[in-house]
Amino acid sequence: MVSSSILVSTILLVFFSSTIFCSEQRNVTALLHDCYEKQIQMEFFASNVYLTFAHRLAYDGVYHGFADFFFESAEEEREHGKKFLDFHNVRNHVSHLRDITISEELASVTTVNEMLRKAKTLEDDVFNNMRTLHGYAVEAGHSETVHFIEKVTLEEQTIAVKQMHDLVKRLDHNNNSPILLQMMDQDLRKKKVKQP
Repeated sequence: MVSSSILVSTILLVFFSSTIFCSEQRNVTALLHDCYEKQIQMEFFASNVYLTFAHRLAYDGVYHGFADFFFESAEEEREHGKKFLDFHNVRNHVSHLRDITISEELASVTTVNEMLRKAKTLEDDVFNNMRTLHGYAVEAGHSETVHFIEKVTLEEQTIAVKQMHDLVKRLDHNNNSPILLQMMDQDLRKKKVKQP
């Protein structure tokens, strides 16, 4: 009698724990999917912001080096977004690209200093979401997503973050000097910005 109640308890325990595990697994997978879509949105959002900055600088006609830098950064972010989309599509996942709207605050940024600071924040946000995405992929056991992030996108994003941090650091160390901005612009024109 005792052994049959232990058997029933064991069966119930196995059944409910596997049900709870499956439920938790579905939640992690849903979080992974949501975070993945957020990453795609963030990449294309950053691209649009950088395009806005580049066009503003090109229109003003003073900082051609920074304009080219932001044009290249916009293209790089668009390529990152496309890589994530392609990776998702190959695995038969539908991605829902939502409206990518740039706030009035970002659209009205006019100084190079402020553009670089906003870009640094954007790069940090994209990088942090990628780390969250990586964590969900590890937790959900999605080894191909873990591999994709570690081997394809993480290094590129790390370099972009480092480059933005270095540019802002140069500004801060020289008290946002207009002469320094001209020198940095000349460096960017000559493609002499140090690549980390």
